[in-house]
Amino acid sequence: MLESLDPFQQLILGVSSVGLLMIVLVIFLTANPNFENTDRLKKILDFIEKKK
Repeated sequence: MLESLDPFQQLILGVSSVGLLMIVLVIFLTANPNFENTDRLKKILDFIEKKK
């Protein structure tokens, strides 16, 4: 099936499928009750705010 598509269409299909997989993974992980946001950027911003 994939061989019938031209290389650009294969690239688009691959990138979009990986993107969908990432979105599903994020939704699944954030729905987990044990999920804790350990965002590094947020920690850095909070640290800068405390310094002021």
